[in-house]
Amino acid sequence: MFWKIICEDAGTPVSNNAPADGRFVVHRHIDADGPHLDLRVEMDNCLMGWRVDGLTLEGGPWATEKRPHPLHWLEQPGDAIREESGVYTWEKREADEVVLVLRDPRGAKRVRLQREVGLPPSALRTIRAALSGANAAPADAARLIADGATARRRAIERFCGLGRELDGSAFDETLWRKTLAPLTLDEIHAQLRAYEVRFDKAHPPQPVSQPESLPAWERDSRTGAAMAILREGECPHSPPSTNNCNR
Repeated sequence: MFWKIICEDAGTPVSNNAPADGRFVVHRHIDADGPHLDLRVEMDNCLMGWRVDGLTLEGGPWATEKRPHPLHWLEQPGDAIREESGVYTWEKREADEVVLVLRDPRGAKRVRLQREVGLPPSALRTIRAALSGANAAPADAARLIADGATARRRAIERFCGLGRELDGSAFDETLWRKTLAPLTLDEIHAQLRAYEVRFDKAHPPQPVSQPESLPAWERDSRTGAAMAILREGECPHSPPSTNNCNR
């Protein structure tokens, strides 16, 4: 289960004198998945908390719930480094959102954690299958999804642009966007190609290059020289005693 961490704006008032519900500690740690923070709070004679995917609580990092840890981690964090410690107070404690006020000698701050719904197993299996088919690593998933969304958006925008150009007011853009939305990218491109064929017929593309245009005297001169080579095997401007062109 994932949580989104939100540190309240500095201007939001928090009480520095509210009764504490227990102690807290923020550890900086490195594990197999890299550097991160561990936010731990004292509850029911153990430490509960979250693994924060980042090195600060600011900026809206993601977090995952951690298994319970013994209370001695408040004072003996092992190979972790203690970044902050003090007491905390619950301001809100619901299934999908909790709000903590953390107080240490430097002051108090409010931290909000909002539960984010994870992907269902069927979606994870589909993503893994797509990555395997593309011979891509799991770490590439976010980039490939973003690239695919961009490609779909651009294809649909081009389709609608051609539709407006070809059909004018008769083109129902809202209807077409709804029609294209559930299609795969290949299916969208098939629809797009049909409009591109129509557009090319209505507006034939100009040749990429044009034949070279030469003045008449130069054209006649070059033609005469080429014909002389074919007839006599010699350059027309060579001296009479020379049978071959100067190379």
